[in-house]
Amino acid sequence: MMLKIYACLLFCFQFMSVHGQWTALTSPYAGNMWTMEFFNDDLGFMNTNSNLLKTTDGGSTWSVTTFQGNVDGDFSFPTSTVGYLAGYYDVIKKTTDQGATWTTLTINNQALPIYSVSFVDANIGWVVSLNGFIRKTINGGATWTAQSTSGSPTLRHVHFVNENLGTAIGENGAIRRTTNGGNTWSAVFGAPSTYLNDIFFVDSNVGFIVGGQGTIMKTTDGGVSWTLMSSGTTEWLSAVCFRNALEGYVGGSSGFMMKTIDGGSTWTVEDNPYFFSTQKINDIVYKNGEYLAIGDGGHITRTGAVNGIGSTEEVGPAFEVGPNPVASTLFIRAREQMNLPFKVRVFDVGGALIRTVSLPVDRGRLDVADLSNGLYVVEVESGSSLTRMKLVVQH
Repeated sequence: MMLKIYACLLFCFQFMSVHGQWTALTSPYAGNMWTMEFFNDDLGFMNTNSNLLKTTDGGSTWSVTTFQGNVDGDFSFPTSTVGYLAGYYDVIKKTTDQGATWTTLTINNQALPIYSVSFVDANIGWVVSLNGFIRKTINGGATWTAQSTSGSPTLRHVHFVNENLGTAIGENGAIRRTTNGGNTWSAVFGAPSTYLNDIFFVDSNVGFIVGGQGTIMKTTDGGVSWTLMSSGTTEWLSAVCFRNALEGYVGGSSGFMMKTIDGGSTWTVEDNPYFFSTQKINDIVYKNGEYLAIGDGGHITRTGAVNGIGSTEEVGPAFEVGPNPVASTLFIRAREQMNLPFKVRVFDVGGALIRTVSLPVDRGRLDVADLSNGLYVVEVESGSSLTRMKLVVQH
């Protein structure tokens, strides 16, 4: 009888709308918010027109840490203390104390706006700008070396997966790729002739690009080639974030947002508090089992039940999880050897995250004896592998 009740509950929840799962957070800043980065489940930073915001509680609350001024929006924190902010007039700002103080670094005295910055550690990083401008530092910004690329594209975003593999994107469909730390950059063709705004790599092979006219592109070979996905929209897309190779979000103009759970093959439009507004979404991040989005007008939103019962698609065969129903101990094992630790999250029927546990390499156990009888969602994540399933606790 108890299992029949659970089955009925599950049937009802499966047909709940997956929309409306984004909620607005109180913002300490009314201007535009550009980029956001987290280092663990609690510590994160956000850049605005003139202030750096900091959170120590996973994004629930934000405080203004400093006034840095004269910055353009993009930033990179390779460590929890060292960070770099893109600025106007050929300068970037550097901090070594979590944004408490900033030093101005001049790059090459060319008076160009620095559109994007990417550091792989505290010393090695790149910046991009107009006219194919690419510069690299190996000493924390003390000196910069010019790197050349074919043509003179305006490059809007640069991202390095490691110190060798990097991709820069920009206007008129420009994509440039390097496999040797920028010593040489090659043009990658196939993008539509529009602004390419943001790039996100899940790992060294799988990555996504978004841009104008609803452009979404995907690579599975580290950026050697890109495939234009069918997005079903012509909205201006300015932000992309994936938690693994299957699940991710894109966002853009008028608070527009879409989600995929199949690696970008299909997309579903998602409601949020700023949908149909005049406020553009500028960045999306994933951390601690949820997504956060920021944009124009000081808006900050986060997902609530996106990984809970409101979104119970069972995905990913990477892990074996059982028994199900479970009374006291849940056993978890990777189907193939990964040699990686993994994280387990448990959500209740309302979609609230109630437990996060890190377990050893490839296998482990989770004690659920203290959980009440009922229906839950359990997620197991290691690297780019994810398994999500419904779980019945029955003592």
